[in-house]
Amino acid sequence: HNMADDPTLEEKEVIPLDDDDIALLKTYGLGPYAKAIKKLEKDIKEMTGSVNELRGIKESDTGLAPPSHWDLVADKNMLQSEPPLQVARCKKIMNAGTEDART
Repeated sequence: HNMADDPTLEEKEVIPLDDDDIALLKTYGLGPYAKAIKKLEKDIKEMTGSVNELRGIKESDTGLAPPSHWDLVADKNMLQSEPPLQVARCKKIMNAGTEDART
């Protein structure tokens, strides 16, 4: 069924939206505090950015503390006073399955 051949459908003049209509559509569905909340969210984001910039914090997935919390002198003293760590890899289990099993 072709819509162009249907005599019940009338050609209606298309009226473009004016600025008031567009403003109404933009505010449709927004609560009374939406603008204030958006402004505060933007302000909080900007403030967080400036605080982090002043603190020198950068997003990192290394697990390191921020440089402002580093104590390099204490770390160096601790490394010198402790015996070095020994790292080994288990290659063979001796006497497996007994109480005297050793790696």
